[in-house]
Amino acid sequence: LDLHLIHWPNPSVGKYLQAWQALIDLRERGLIRSIGVSNFTQAHLGRIIDETGVVPAVNQIELHPRFPQEHMRAVDTDLGIITQAWSPMGKARAPLDEPAVLDAAQRLGVAPGQVILRWHIQIGSLPIPKSADPQRQRENFDVFDFALTDSEVSAISALAETDGRLFGGDPDVHEEM
Repeated sequence: LDLHLIHWPNPSVGKYLQAWQALIDLRERGLIRSIGVSNFTQAHLGRIIDETGVVPAVNQIELHPRFPQEHMRAVDTDLGIITQAWSPMGKARAPLDEPAVLDAAQRLGVAPGQVILRWHIQIGSLPIPKSADPQRQRENFDVFDFALTDSEVSAISALAETDGRLFGGDPDVHEEM
């Protein structure tokens, strides 16, 4: 297995440290190449690193133009963790028709979704888009031969909302198995 993540910290259960220790053991036994976490906050990361001395390879978090998570991206970067974006488009709230996205798409001759994926790359996020459409899948891969300007990146980042979460999944209280 190349990468295994703890899906949510589930703070009321309080077992994410034990789960992290189990992943470390599996990695040390050669059963997993890389280990990481999903939806962990700075406090969650601090606890597992302080207790085990092992830094996750990846922190997969909700991250899209309406919820860019500047603070968590900075925390991950400072710790040497790759920030991976789940729901990188923002699902039904995807800003595909926002002028900041449409203007860049028109200038570059690409689809609006490609602009959003390129925004992720340029802010240092690793997006993992989902699509069942073969054409969109090809577009999702074709984001490395163009670049957004700094002002385009800023304009897309400015689409952020105070709490742009898709469903209110605050890792400090959300429970999901």
